[in-house]
Amino acid sequence: MKRSHIILIIFWMGLSVFVMVHSLSLGLKGITGPGPGLMPFLVGLLLLLVSFYLLFSFLFKRRDGNEVRKEGENKVKFGKISLVVASLIAYALFMERLGFLITTTLLLVSLLKGMGSKKWSSVVMVSVLTSLITYFAFTYLRLRLPMGILRF
Repeated sequence: MKRSHIILIIFWMGLSVFVMVHSLSLGLKGITGPGPGLMPFLVGLLLLLVSFYLLFSFLFKRRDGNEVRKEGENKVKFGKISLVVASLIAYALFMERLGFLITTTLLLVSLLKGMGSKKWSSVVMVSVLTSLITYFAFTYLRLRLPMGILRF
């Protein structure tokens, strides 16, 4: 691991502490149950724990002089990262207009195809089934999801 990885780990540690501190202002406990700050606090705590694990594994890792690295083994694939970021931005922008089912299905199709799935039929089937299962699970829990153009 390079020194630039340590800088990234420290960034994620700082971000997790920032999220945890600001989620405390939202409140971790409400009158009838969990408050709005509980989930961001737990996610920030999980991110902090993972960051500590990565930092300690880097600092206390044995360094063998015999390590042979393959050319291009650790290359960052900016195209795939850009696809994920663009897909998530589009998902957030079109959720209200198109609705949960359509945007979630399109998001999953773009992510699965972008990450290397070969067959269109399996990508579409997995995307549609995942969207339907999550939609019915959330509506069973009495959560309202945007219907978009599929209003009945």
